[in-house]
Amino acid sequence: MTAVIRATTWLRFFLSETRARAAEEADRGEIVEKVIIVAAAAAIAIAAMAVIALAVNAKVGSLKL
Repeated sequence: MTAVIRATTWLRFFLSETRARAAEEADRGEIVEKVIIVAAAAAIAIAAMAVIALAVNAKVGSLKL
């Protein structure tokens, strides 16, 4: 009977460890998604600033003093 209890205890421990590892990896996946989204937003912002800078430079270049 003690062998069955030991096996059951080991199986419960193994499953709880597996669940914990799966939860940690799921959190990492969410973090990676967030980093990719933030990087894409930053790239869009940089592109928008470059377009604005070009437009301002064109306007300033066309001014006659």
